[in-house]
This record gives sequence, structure tokens and C-alpha cells, in this order.
Amino acid sequence: MIVEARNLEIRGVEKRTSKKSDGEYLIVRVEDETGRAYELLDRDVENMSAYKRGVECNLTLDLRLGKYTNVSIVKMDIIKV
Repeated sequence: MIVEARNLEIRGVEKRTSKKSDGEYLIVRVEDETGRAYELLDRDVENMSAYKRGVECNLTLDLRLGKYTNVSIVKMDIIKV
């Protein structure tokens, strides 16, 4: 399911390596308008430089529901730098 999250602020980003596949991915920390924090997955490590603290953006997310919920970033639209 594709969903859009609006008015998020980037709080940080961290590069990690998968224990199963040895592939790298990013954990992106964001806050919504109320200050609630979320951690999102971005499998494209090339995007690391775009995730700067304080940037406000809208994110298009791929939400997968099942035994475990998985939320990954598909696209980022910057509102304010």
C-alpha cells in the first residue's frame, strides 16, 4: 500500500548493514507536526545526503502489513530546507 506522510521534519539518518543479506540500508528518523518520532527505512543508501536534520518534507511511503509491519520510503518532496 502506498501512503503519503505530510509535514515531517528530518531528525537524523543512520546507515546500517543487514545481518541476513549484508546489504546496506538507511534508518531515517522523522518527527510529525505533534513532535511524535518515527523511524523509517530507505533501501537506497545514495539518498543519505538528502536527509539533513531540520529539513521539512512530504514522504511517499510503501506500507506493508503482515506479521511484521514494514514502512519504507519511496520518494521525498522537500518543503523547506
